[in-house]
Amino acid sequence: MTSASVPTITSLVDAARAAASAAADYQRGLDRSAIDREYKLNAHDIVTEHDKRSEQIIVDALSAAVPDARILGEESGHQGGDGPVAFIVDPIDGTSNFAAGLPLFCVSIGIEIDGALVGGVINAPILHQEFFSDDTGAYLNGERLGPHTMKPQQDSLVLSSFPGNRDFSDHPDIALDLAGALRSDTSALRSLGTAALELAYVAAGWADAAMLLSIKPWDVAAGFHLVQQAGGSVRAWSGEPGVESDGGMTPLHMRPAYVACAGQDRLPTLDLIAERVHSHRAGASPN
Repeated sequence: MTSASVPTITSLVDAARAAASAAADYQRGLDRSAIDREYKLNAHDIVTEHDKRSEQIIVDALSAAVPDARILGEESGHQGGDGPVAFIVDPIDGTSNFAAGLPLFCVSIGIEIDGALVGGVINAPILHQEFFSDDTGAYLNGERLGPHTMKPQQDSLVLSSFPGNRDFSDHPDIALDLAGALRSDTSALRSLGTAALELAYVAAGWADAAMLLSIKPWDVAAGFHLVQQAGGSVRAWSGEPGVESDGGMTPLHMRPAYVACAGQDRLPTLDLIAERVHSHRAGASPN
């Protein structure tokens, strides 16, 4: 595959923005007062017919724009062609919020070329917020984001749902201990119920950091690129034996645990929590 046959990053981001906008238009026009829910793994993991319909709208648009692109969607898995470009799609990140009538949900599309993130789009339909990033930077409704000066940890606002269901199931004592440290060492802790928007808000500088420790690529691919292109930093952990937190060949957005910061400074307590949970999941001593 020659470089001439690979679409430009700008054209790929434009295609993702158009696809996300089409899905956002569909979602914005829905009556969300009585939405039927289905359950995937458990009662905490819901899906609606509109997740599936939104994903099909996105897949159709992306396939038309980049016919040989590979597409990884939350609802439909892998599909598409065998070209160097891949789109990583979450049609509705924050489905519980969406189904409840809350405005905190979004369309998220990450863009890869040969496995490396090169762009991202996060569109929050009800909030009329369109975030996107390319090789020139990160933007919100066309205005460039970053760089940001982070607050000291004791003054920081952190977006996270830690400890989550898996944390309490796998290691309840550790989860409670670390949750106490997280609340005592930071100024404010909020959970938005959508990882993609949490990352977008870190990229915007509205929060100092975001952390989740059990996540999927479609939740974070676009957001990671946004944060990095806005001048922020991302660390991710695999939770697998023998794989170091920042080493190995697994791309950051393919790892299930992360701490993203609005600047290059780090929040030590968040990194410590991620390290301890990573060590526990990898089978090592959590202390």
